[in-house]
Amino acid sequence: MNLHEEINFKALFEEAHGSILVLNPSFNILAISDAYVEATYTKREDLVGKYFFDVFQDTKNTTAVAETKASLEYVLKNKKPHQMPMLRMEIKNLAGVLEEKYWNPINKPVLTKDNQVQYIVHIVKDLTEFVKLEKIYVSEENISNTLPDLIHSLESTILNRQKKSKSINEKLHQRIIKQNIELENLTKDISDYKLALDASDIVAITDEKGIIQYANDNFCTISKYSKNELIGQNHHIINSGHHPKAFFKNLWQTIGRGNIWKGEIKNKAKDGTYYWVDTTIVPFLNEKGKPYKYLAIRSDITLRQKTIEELEANKEKYLDLFENSLVPMLISDSATRKTNAVNDNGVKLFGYKSKEDFINNFDWANHFEYQEDYAKLRKAIMETGKVKWNLVRMKRLDGKPFQAKLASKLSTDKCFVQIIITDITNQVSFQEVLEAKVNQRTIELSESLSREKELYEMKSNFLGIASHEFRTPLGTILSSASLLKKYTENIPQESITKHIDRISSSVIHLNAILNDFLTLEKLRKGFVDFELTEFNLPEFITQTISEVDEIAKSNNQRIQYTHIGETNVSQSPKILKNILLNLLSNASKFSEQGKKIKITTEVTVTSISLIIQDHGIGISLSDQKKLFTEFYRASNAKNIQGTGLGLVIVKNYINMLSGTISLSSRPNKGTLITLTLPRYLSEID
Repeated sequence: MNLHEEINFKALFEEAHGSILVLNPSFNILAISDAYVEATYTKREDLVGKYFFDVFQDTKNTTAVAETKASLEYVLKNKKPHQMPMLRMEIKNLAGVLEEKYWNPINKPVLTKDNQVQYIVHIVKDLTEFVKLEKIYVSEENISNTLPDLIHSLESTILNRQKKSKSINEKLHQRIIKQNIELENLTKDISDYKLALDASDIVAITDEKGIIQYANDNFCTISKYSKNELIGQNHHIINSGHHPKAFFKNLWQTIGRGNIWKGEIKNKAKDGTYYWVDTTIVPFLNEKGKPYKYLAIRSDITLRQKTIEELEANKEKYLDLFENSLVPMLISDSATRKTNAVNDNGVKLFGYKSKEDFINNFDWANHFEYQEDYAKLRKAIMETGKVKWNLVRMKRLDGKPFQAKLASKLSTDKCFVQIIITDITNQVSFQEVLEAKVNQRTIELSESLSREKELYEMKSNFLGIASHEFRTPLGTILSSASLLKKYTENIPQESITKHIDRISSSVIHLNAILNDFLTLEKLRKGFVDFELTEFNLPEFITQTISEVDEIAKSNNQRIQYTHIGETNVSQSPKILKNILLNLLSNASKFSEQGKKIKITTEVTVTSISLIIQDHGIGISLSDQKKLFTEFYRASNAKNIQGTGLGLVIVKNYINMLSGTISLSSRPNKGTLITLTLPRYLSEID
């Protein structure tokens, strides 16, 4: 018998004598016989897949429903068949009229290999006709009937049965036609299934003695035998000798009882190589329930098994790595949280006497300084399957705290948690310092990037300033020198002096520009040295004012100085003088003729406050934001000589003296600059 001639179990079930339902453990209908469909006046497609008690919830007999449910639950719980008492049912026929039915149901479980209920078979024996006849012949009102009346009644019953038999025969004829059509479709489906099975799996069919009757191409490919060499042989031809006799004895006992056998088998090919197959053997049973042939479906798992064998071979190596790891390692049960294994470093870390002591007494909750850390870690492990190097505070057995990094991973079957713990108590401070340096470096890089973005603008400003600030004095020098050369003999001494003064002034201006560039470069590279000296601040300020007083007087300006508080300070007079000269010259340069410039100093116990106020052109809020940027010049100072470096240099000097500078200004109202410095600057600062 080939695969096309296999028994159509689905058709046999549906055509089975008697009303039968197949339910799953949730009481959903999986399959239904034609007899049941006919007895209940329903359609198969309306029943399959639905909850059993939803389908017949409209019955008026609530007792029948309750008894049926109780019986099914008994079978599910006890895994035993249950015979129900006869039930009186009212079934609505096709005309919508309720018919009285008397059923005697029995519920039987179908168990899996591990003794779990896989299906429940609900078999209904229809006793309706028997009950009706019993009522006819046993009812009290018919006891007195004569024999002729009884004969007449029987003849009527026989006639009705003949009519019903004729109707049943006609229906049966139509059903046979329908089944033939379904059989043709099923035959095609079986053919398609066979093609798919042959394409993907290793297939063999044997008789009841295990003699191979069919082998597909995949079987030949993996075994390296031809079909002619396999057919007529039993499976000893590919026996590898790997499995004990008890293994195959169990296999044959299982399939001999009509049960499906599943397992992994190591076979030997014709060329002597070995291969592994995941095997399912399905017995086909005759009418007596005995196997008459077997279908073996196999999948090649050689690569997977090779991997398993390699893992087994390396088991000792991995165990050695676990035991001799330089870091503490533990394995805990994910459900009970009990530790199942620990290496020596784990025992030592937590302060236990031995591995046995650790395994018997270790409790995770007792070794976390903060219980919420343990709860969070456990939740994360169970939800995500792993935790990467969390920093936690833990405790040893004696209560001594330590800081640890903990990494955990949940096993594939979610039964065990593997934990690695590293004591980083001695590393934390170093790490914090390192992280601070990294953060600082990150900030510096960020600032460097920001500075790079400003380079283009700064270079443009520099070129503009350089072309303007150098061109004018150089032009003056060139023209004055040219005139002196041309008119040496005839030019009056007064003109000569004038041109020489112009040249000198231009050279001084160029020298000041170069000094600004050189000073800024020295500040950048940290080449500026300064000596700390204790001196009288008011005297120092008064002397410095005298050096710029001539510039102020040339603009008809007056510098007014006021001092408050103590007089002696310890600072760098050299740098402080450079700051004052720069700020005072700016105040004079950007103030109109006749305006007053105020300087106020105040010395407290710990600090120096210096305020310079002018009544010049002022600075807008938008310009103030970039005022300490190299080569930047305020929009209202474009036509006034300057490099845009003065305040940048001042800011750098202030930083060297551990001080601060702030500015307040309004256009056309003047500017107020406030410096704050420590009264006593030390070398450490």
